Amino acid sequence: MNFAKMLSQAYSNVGLKMIPFETPIFYIEPIIKLTEEQEEQLLEGDGQKNRNEYKQINSSTGLAVNYYKVLEDTGKIEELQFEKKVEKPLKIKGGRCANLDVTYKKEGKLFYVESKFLEPYYSSNEHNTASYFKKDNYDVPDNDKDAWYALLVDAQNYKIYNFSQICRHLMAIWRKHKEDKLLKIVFQSVMWKMTEKFISTIEDEEKQEILRARIKFIDEESKSCQHRINDFLNQIGWNNLTFECVYYNEIVEDISSSKYYSEFRKRYFL
Repeated sequence: MNFAKMLSQAYSNVGLKMIPFETPIFYIEPIIKLTEEQEEQLLEGDGQKNRNEYKQINSSTGLAVNYYKVLEDTGKIEELQFEKKVEKPLKIKGGRCANLDVTYKKEGKLFYVESKFLEPYYSSNEHNTASYFKKDNYDVPDNDKDAWYALLVDAQNYKIYNFSQICRHLMAIWRKHKEDKLLKIVFQSVMWKMTEKFISTIEDEEKQEILRARIKFIDEESKSCQHRINDFLNQIGWNNLTFECVYYNEIVEDISSSKYYSEFRKRYFL
């Protein structure tokens, strides 16, 4: 299914102003403009090829920018950054730092967010490379290496939910903050759950049912992932980090006090 084409048609139907780019891709301006500093941070991210990349209507980064800029507008969070390079997951030469879509602080806690928009509806769980299954590459206490290895092995068994990427990010956060025992950290996987309002824009009923089945499967895997990782955190005694799998659909009420609330809901079929 061509989700970009579907989005452009749906946006056209409700009168959202788009900028033509390359069919079926259109740009749309962010709900709230980034600060110059935030835009520069964003451009340093691995997935941003140019200044308009995140403005694509089907952009996962664009969804994150729109939600968290509106959340920032409510005054509930501070120190908002996008595309934060945290740390390299493994203690080996080469490789890239893990790139977290969003970081911010709230009520004394540091939040890291991995954001997904349409990816779960057309892509699958990535398998980690062989270097992640060599325990000598782990920058963790020796007593915890078996637990990390078992977590990475389990991640391979997930079909759609990108558990493998979550593991890489978790390793990077550990390396970055392993000495920060008093810092409260929340790591969130935040996804957009495809809504019936969006599905109804698809004329083919068979495709509608395929997507509904996929939504159910993603929901099951995300709940399983949250349970598995929090069991793992308890196992190794990483007590100052909490992991959560949530949907934008669930946290949209956190921006209900913003004047941009209705615009965000309209743009993402909520």
